[in-house]
Amino acid sequence: MATLEGAAMAAEKALSELRERIEEDAAGVLRGGSPKVSDRHAIVVGVHVGSEVECLADLVEQLLRLAWSRQSTAPWPDRLRVPLHGMGAVALAMLAKAADLLESEDAEAGADLLTTSHEVGQRQRLLYELLLSGAEPVAAGDIADATLLACHYQRCAGHAVSIARHAALFTATA
Repeated sequence: MATLEGAAMAAEKALSELRERIEEDAAGVLRGGSPKVSDRHAIVVGVHVGSEVECLADLVEQLLRLAWSRQSTAPWPDRLRVPLHGMGAVALAMLAKAADLLESEDAEAGADLLTTSHEVGQRQRLLYELLLSGAEPVAAGDIADATLLACHYQRCAGHAVSIARHAALFTATA
């Protein structure tokens, strides 16, 4: 309980700091007169990436709410926990790769995110097959929570791909 509470508080603090940095960066870019062409590209990409990061922050808040709501329930059985953990790990790795692409400006390096996005979809499909098979009983609340969590992970992966596309746009037009 204390570990979950501490992790949730740390995540909420990190989200707040991230949102503040996004707002400060946006305000700094938008001040001043007519920007140079390269600054225009940075503005376009910055707005898109900032929007994606805001959506990710909202997803993290939803994930935290889901984690809080599951505190009093029994843990998921391994047959559900393993695919959910795998989806989360892949989505997190994709987000880290997207962040690296923003710093490296290597447009070619983003291509593998599309393949990895397909892996998240495959893992989601396998999880749904487990949930729908009826081979072993699963509580209705667990089905709903697992489905919601899988949806959030899939959306995180989609935002990572979108960030990579905008990073490639910046590299191609800069």
